[in-house]
Formats: sequence, structure tokens, C-alpha cells
Amino acid sequence: MYLVYSLLFTLGAILTAPYYLWRLRGRIFSAADWRERLGFLPASFPAAGRCDSGGALWVHAVSVGETLAVAGLVQEFQKEFPERKVYLSTVTVAGREVGEKRLPDAAGHFFLPLDWRTSARRVIQRLQPALLLIVETELWPNLLRAAHERGSRVALVNARLSNRSFRGYRLAQPFMRQVLECVDWIGAQTAQDAERFVLLGARPERVSVVGNLKFDGKPPQMNQFTGQLRRALESPRRAPVLVAASTMPGEEKPLIQTWKDIRAQHPQALLILAPRHANRFDEVGALVTQMGLGCVRRTSLQPDSRTMAQQLLAAEILMLDTIGELAGVFELPDAVFVGGSLVPTGGHNLLEPAYWGKPIFFGPHMENFRDIAQQFTAAGAAVQVHSASELAPAVLELWRDEEGRKRMGDRARQLMQQGAGATQRTLQELRRLLDVQAPAHTRV
Repeated sequence: MYLVYSLLFTLGAILTAPYYLWRLRGRIFSAADWRERLGFLPASFPAAGRCDSGGALWVHAVSVGETLAVAGLVQEFQKEFPERKVYLSTVTVAGREVGEKRLPDAAGHFFLPLDWRTSARRVIQRLQPALLLIVETELWPNLLRAAHERGSRVALVNARLSNRSFRGYRLAQPFMRQVLECVDWIGAQTAQDAERFVLLGARPERVSVVGNLKFDGKPPQMNQFTGQLRRALESPRRAPVLVAASTMPGEEKPLIQTWKDIRAQHPQALLILAPRHANRFDEVGALVTQMGLGCVRRTSLQPDSRTMAQQLLAAEILMLDTIGELAGVFELPDAVFVGGSLVPTGGHNLLEPAYWGKPIFFGPHMENFRDIAQQFTAAGAAVQVHSASELAPAVLELWRDEEGRKRMGDRARQLMQQGAGATQRTLQELRRLLDVQAPAHTRV
């Protein structure tokens, strides 16, 4: 069955190759990522297997969200095992950039090789990891098999299966049973996730419910830009502020129309609009202008707060056209809308605004965070709307109720604190896989 999978994967790679060659036009030979995606790692990477005590750790996190989720766990691992080198692979450029910022002490950052057996083996042979950590739901059969055959321990951490992923994997359940035999331990976010992995063929004794690592995440404290923006909004006072975070195609237009309705009652209000992907910044900026609203881009703001305040005077919308600053900006608004939820893309992380105790709104599509979304709505810590047209009245009602707004934000922060602990539970299982004892100061 691995042969059939590899043939289908190769066919898919051939069909999509023209698109990726077009994206690399003019830099095919200068771009490093295509070499890494074939399993050729940079020559600067140290040979981990020859100089590490006990072997290296290879962590794979597909993009930004997964990288942020696992960063705290990796940092704890580095503290406890300073003699082991850590390597981080990602799929997206944004994920790699965040990984380099959050985990600067990693021995190497690289793009995940395409899931051919030769590419996977090439990286495994180079890194010789004692432990391969896969974050959330990146089940690459040839990679898992290559690591297992080499003798590396394999773990899925912060593991989850969305409705869509579960339905897709069940279509190939006999094959998935073989794939999951290569996994030594699965740390599921919820009991439902654990049950789904078992139904796919994972051995029950290899599956544990440890919670969500994202509850342990701590967004950065107020950075320089956040402080400058805060001062710029205070004089002259621009309030209230709404952040529309990580928006996806098809969301911006109805959100901008909704913002017009909100501005009709709050002429000094400001929308901070943060598209999810950098390649859409120009497109979204043009859309705002076409819809008749003044827009200023983060990259055009001057660092001086007085000048910045003048730039914001004529703007109804501030577009955050940078990567990595959104988590700190969550400290500023009076409410947050979590994007990716008005369109069927599964939603995005609502825990970062919860960390700051902010009232949270999201749309009907939160499949990627279904349990957290249900938990927050049940506790009155977030509001789910069914369309963009429902968002304006919901936000306006909350802004009229100062006590209610504070109460919702406090509940969100409390849920964030109550859900903490997955990092230590996961680390305990990783010690077991590596057959090492916990340091005396960490034992319960």
C-alpha cells in the first residue's frame, strides 16, 4: 500500500509542479527551499548523530499556528536536555520565519522534504533523530515509516483530527492502520481526538489525552510597535478598537461592510485588519480602498507616536501587513473577531486574545478549534455569529455594556489559565519514550 501511496503522491507532485516552478521563476537555482524539499539539508547543519549525547530531536510543525503551539514545549525540552540538538521543519515560509524567531537556539531550521521515501531517508540519515515530534495532524506515511525503520521514536503531540481530516483518513483506514503502527505515542488534545485516532487504527495503549499545548502559550509582552500604537490611539483618542485577526479570502468584504455599520455609531472607532497570508496584503488593501474607506498600512506608519497619530486620523482601517506582530497587538482592542470562521476554512486560534482577557467573536466555521470554541461559548467567554451581518449588532451591544465586556474578557482569561498543563504532561511522556528520568525539581 505504501507503493500505491507513493505513486499517487508522485502524480500529485507532477500535476502541481508547473505552479511551483512558476512561483520560483527567476530564482530556481538560487532558492534553497527546493533543495530542502528534496531532502538536501544545508551543509552548515552539524551532524547531530555524531556529536549529540543520546540523539537529536526533530520537530515538525506545518505553519505558524503549530509552531507557536509547540514552541513552549521545545524550550522546556532544551532546558532539560541541553546536550541534544533540536531541528525544526515547517512547510510554509511564514511558519519558518516564526520558528526562527521563537526558537533561535535550534541547531537548524528547514522545509519539510516532500514525502518520498528517498527524501525522508536522506533527512533521517543526516539528522539521526532519537525522537521525531509531529505537531497536530501531519501524517506523512513515508516520513513516519523512515523514522520508525531507522529506530527513532515517533510521537504526535497536540494531536487532533478535524471532522474533515477524520472523514478523509477513514477512506484509507487499512493503510492508516499501517501508518499509525510507526507512531510510538499520540498525545491527543481531547477525548474525541483520542477516540478518532484509535478508530483509525492506533493502538489504544499508545494514545493519551494530555490537553492542548496552545493553552500554555504566552504571547509576547507589549512590543515596541504595540506601545507606539497605543500612544498614537490615545491622542487624539481613537476608540473603540476592533481587531479582525487572520482573515481569509471571502471574509474581508463582508467584514468591511459590517465595519461601516459599526462606524456609523462610533465615528472614532478603528478596525485593525490582519489578513492571514502575506501574499494577500495588496489585494486586501485595494479592496478597502474600493469600498470607500480610508486605509493605512502598518508598514507605512512612522515610529514616532505623534506622527503615527496624524497618519491614523483619516483612516477607518489599519491593515497589519506584517508577520509576527498580531499576538502583541491583541493587548489593545476592545473586542477581537477571529478570522477564517466566516468561510469554511476551519477558523483560527482564539487563545491569544484570551490571554489578554479580550471579548472574542467568531463565525460558524471553527472546526479546527471545535472543542475550544464550544468551551468558550458555553462559558460565556466568546460569542459565535452565523454571518458578518450578525457581527455588528453583537459588537455594538457588547460595547454598550462595559461590565459585560469586562466579564466576558475575564472568563476568557480564566479558561486559558484552567486549560494549562499540557506541556508538562507531554514532556513526561517524551521522557518515557527516551527512557530517561525526570529531574528531581520536576517530579510530582
